Formats: sequence, structure tokens, C-alpha cells
Amino acid sequence: MADTVTNPTKILFESLVQLYKQSQLLLLDADRLMAKNGWEPNNSAIFSGLSYSLSNPERWYMRWASRFYLPTIPEGDKELIEHIAFVSIHLTSDHDTKVEKPLVSAGWLLYEKPMDIKEATNSWDYWMCKYWFYDKSARGPSEWHKTGKSAKVKNLRGTETFAVPLFDVISSDKLNELVINPLMTKQRQQPK
Repeated sequence: MADTVTNPTKILFESLVQLYKQSQLLLLDADRLMAKNGWEPNNSAIFSGLSYSLSNPERWYMRWASRFYLPTIPEGDKELIEHIAFVSIHLTSDHDTKVEKPLVSAGWLLYEKPMDIKEATNSWDYWMCKYWFYDKSARGPSEWHKTGKSAKVKNLRGTETFAVPLFDVISSDKLNELVINPLMTKQRQQPK
């Protein structure tokens, strides 16, 4: 006879695995859509900040994941980079963010002086995908906002970020419409 009783712990684990799998697929789709626009991921890891402490079980699991993108530069070309893009998923609050409902956040890291590819690769860090949360002013859904210079990153002149509810991003078309297209539109408006 088949077991008809569902184990609640098993359901929780299966749900967590499915959540991470869906997050992976969203970020891989973002990679594909960004590549169509001439941007490639600059990182292979997607998150940091997990806790090894038995006292902090809420920090044992991924709270956010991100991808950072640099422009695709042809081999041998010496194009200089003035901004870096990111797309991130924020599943729950972290020590410096408050997430009431899961979000997809995206934006631009804007630099004062142009950088070569090597310098640009070392001019961002994972926590920078949280800039949307650092502006405490009132803002509506999908509303862009800016931050100024960073005390932590010398060359950063500011950021422009926005966020949309994760539950609205239900397909590749919605990811393109709600996240990638607004990101690319804002990039075309950046001063050269």
C-alpha cells in the first residue's frame, strides 16, 4: 500500500529545493537576455554572507542571489567600462535589508573614471545588489532611485536601481518586460 501521509519536513525540503531551482532558472534567463543586449556575467558565484554559526540558523540559507554584468568587449579591444549592471533576487530580509515580499532588483553601478576590464572586474562586490534597499525615501513599484558616492568603493559615483515583485516575474517574457528592458532603457540614457 502506498504511503498516503505526507511528511511535513520532506515537503519543506522539496519546497526549498524548488525555490532555489526557480531562482537559478530566473538568473540563467537574465544571463541569456543580457547577452542579447551585449552584456555578460562577471561572476560565477551568486551569493555570499552565509553563516556558519549554530546560533544563526536564519542565515544558513540563501537570502539573496545576484549576477553582475560587464559589456561584451571584442578580443583585443580596449573599450573602457563606466558602469556595471546587476540583476538580483531578494527572497527574505538580511541584516541590512527588509524584504516584506520577495523582489527582483536590478540596476547600474556608475563609476567616476572609466576602467579597463581587469579593474572593472574588481570594482564591485555582492552586497552592492542591495543598493535599492539603502535609499529609505518613499518609492513605488518599479520606480528608479539613485544613490550617491560610496564610502566603501572609491571610484563609485552612484547607483540607479529599481525593484519589482518576484511573483510578477512569471515567465521569460515578463522578466524581459519588467526587468531587462527597463534596465537597458536606463543604460541607453547614461551619459557617455
